[in-house]
Amino acid sequence: DPSQFNGGSILAMAGRNSVAIAIDARFGLGMQTISTGSDGDFNGNGRVSEGGNPRILQLPNSNVLLAWTGLYGDGIGFAEEMNVQLARKVRRAGCMGFPGSSGSIMERKMSPRSITMLMSHLLYRRRNAPYYIEPVVVGLETVCIPILLETKGLGSDDIRPKELQSTLDGNPSDQLISTQKESAMTQQKVYRRIQKPFLCGTDMLGAQSTSKSFVCSGVASRSLHGTAEAMWKPDLEGDELVEVCGRAFVSALERDILSGYGAVVYLIQGGKGEDGAEDDVQITEYVLACRND
Repeated sequence: DPSQFNGGSILAMAGRNSVAIAIDARFGLGMQTISTGSDGDFNGNGRVSEGGNPRILQLPNSNVLLAWTGLYGDGIGFAEEMNVQLARKVRRAGCMGFPGSSGSIMERKMSPRSITMLMSHLLYRRRNAPYYIEPVVVGLETVCIPILLETKGLGSDDIRPKELQSTLDGNPSDQLISTQKESAMTQQKVYRRIQKPFLCGTDMLGAQSTSKSFVCSGVASRSLHGTAEAMWKPDLEGDELVEVCGRAFVSALERDILSGYGAVVYLIQGGKGEDGAEDDVQITEYVLACRND
């Protein structure tokens, strides 16, 4: 299988207002180990600089991170094609902007879902001569949730917000029914923006596989499915998510000879500000040690 010739594995997990992705540091030619870079920095093109981690990473904006395993040469070619297409999309959006409008369209960020659709299109377009890679897209997606505002009387300032949790727990009908104790009670529905984790993995033809818990890719994907299924829990905080993702990833790498030699975990954590500000996002890097034999 050409996609497993250079080895490598990736694991991504979702938490509460955060997402973590772990990558290994081994680059090999079959059973022969060529490089064991332990960490790296993003250069101007959004990829890891030379001499760093052999896995190819892209950071289109502060809310999205792309990584893939597979044939290294195909990964480099696909990264260059993605850079060209992303630059073209941003330039086209800027040309369609109206002068004097509030906020520049050039400052808008592509969502993780939009970047995933673009990536699937590029992969399927090369279906006759495919890239032997398995990409993983993680990020924070801005969504709107409905909030019910209850107002006492006309023109009253006593407004109490009540979030609609019909999709999370309980009976939806019980959450939507409000007990009106006063005849002058009125209700108004508004929307608040939040940042929701987004995880998606694709194959070499661009077929998407989204998940609300975890996704994995690479030669150790079978072991990663088992360890991640056993350790992952919903609504993990940032520090807990890094610990669980790191332990599951290192445990799976110890059972695979084509991966390992160190690991790096990237945590994308949304801010705690109001209205889900896209600029209030932090990306933290954690370097993990594991077996080198």
